[in-house]
Amino acid sequence: MTILKNCFKRMFRSKLSLLLILVLPPLMISLLFGVAISETSAIHVGFVDQDQSLLTKQLKEFIGNNAAITMLQEEEINQVLSEGKVSLVLKSEKGFTEELISGKDPVLYSYKIQESDSVISVQLVADAYIRAAKNLAIVVEGNSNKFYEGLRLYQEGPLDLEIIQSNGVDSGTNEKTIFSMGILGMNMLFLSVYSSIYLLNDRENKTFYRVQISPLQQWNYMLQNILGFLVIMLIQMSSVFFISSFVLDLYLGVNVPALFIVMSVFAVVCVAFGVAVGSLSKNKRQAGATASMVITPMAMIGGMLWPREIMPEILQHVGLFLPTTWLMDAVAHVVINGRLLDVVWELSILLLFSITMFLLGNWRKTTQF
Repeated sequence: MTILKNCFKRMFRSKLSLLLILVLPPLMISLLFGVAISETSAIHVGFVDQDQSLLTKQLKEFIGNNAAITMLQEEEINQVLSEGKVSLVLKSEKGFTEELISGKDPVLYSYKIQESDSVISVQLVADAYIRAAKNLAIVVEGNSNKFYEGLRLYQEGPLDLEIIQSNGVDSGTNEKTIFSMGILGMNMLFLSVYSSIYLLNDRENKTFYRVQISPLQQWNYMLQNILGFLVIMLIQMSSVFFISSFVLDLYLGVNVPALFIVMSVFAVVCVAFGVAVGSLSKNKRQAGATASMVITPMAMIGGMLWPREIMPEILQHVGLFLPTTWLMDAVAHVVINGRLLDVVWELSILLLFSITMFLLGNWRKTTQF
């Protein structure tokens, strides 16, 4: 166990290591998402009204009772959705009301990036309002005056928008929690490469060669280093979960232990990634360059920094070959539903990634040393 103890000493005697392990992750999470992460916020809905009729005006007022309405032009839809300014955009085309009153079936278009309880609630109310208007149009047989009088009576009825929060938490908070785990996962990847530098140090100062001529076998040496790096990852995660939950009072989902298990599986992937990077790199400078060129794109394409749905379809397909994508899918399911059994498939794929990278790293070592 000498190698394992030495691994802990080397990591924890460095101030930079302590910064990466204990300070940086909770600091980044609290700065990016705010200490008041558990506070709820109203949903923002964009409306593109090309019809400019009394019906669409009343629809906006009806939805606006419980949601903030922003008037948009059609060319602004993609921009406001990608920037997160609105969660949902509704669009009525010119002639929408005229077609509806005449008995036709016009479409109220909706655009969104992610499904959430709030978005679904607004859509349900909008759809219910339009369905009632269509049914009313059939009854009045195209009479505009009777149509608007019936619509007024309907609007004064008991139907209203009520966004029900599961477990007292709204969907905006869930999304913040999911992306906070993405920030933690990205930091874990950088820490794994920082850990692999110690393996490169052993190669450069000939420590590994001295180990080879000692009674300690190579697999034992690697196993103790891997175990040490994994324990350090778990210490980092534990500190982040503790500080987030008990110091900053941040919301970490419905089932915190299940979320911890998901992140622990990703910790195994990170350690395997660090071993692979250390094996493929000739020196510490190359390992650092690899981290900069590989980890950041992995985080972006995998959905750690923004929703994958806003990216081009080809990048979404590329993301399926990255462990970060499967981590974020698993985190999203656990944060919202709290069921670990729902993410067995995602966790299995993460373990396959770790096995592949462990095999790659150890194969390279046997060919290099």
